[in-house]
Amino acid sequence: MTSNIERALCAEECIRSFAEATGVDTVEDAIADLIGNLGHYADALGLDYLGIVAVGIGHWHLEQADENSIDPLPRVDIRIDGQRKLAS
Repeated sequence: MTSNIERALCAEECIRSFAEATGVDTVEDAIADLIGNLGHYADALGLDYLGIVAVGIGHWHLEQADENSIDPLPRVDIRIDGQRKLAS
């Protein structure tokens, strides 16, 4: 089983690589820019980016309480400029 610490370390490795490749200065900016770039990548592949993000947020939420949770993912709704984007 993967722990949340191991998940965070994996993410840190990705963020460091991204920051180095793009020249982003802060961890916060690197995370934000990477999230945006992943949306462009998903668009280019014809994938449902908001749905993918919603699943990721659902996993993160469950793993906050129990890092080995097998509970069903919660419903995640995403709003952009007040418009609700349903993502399941």
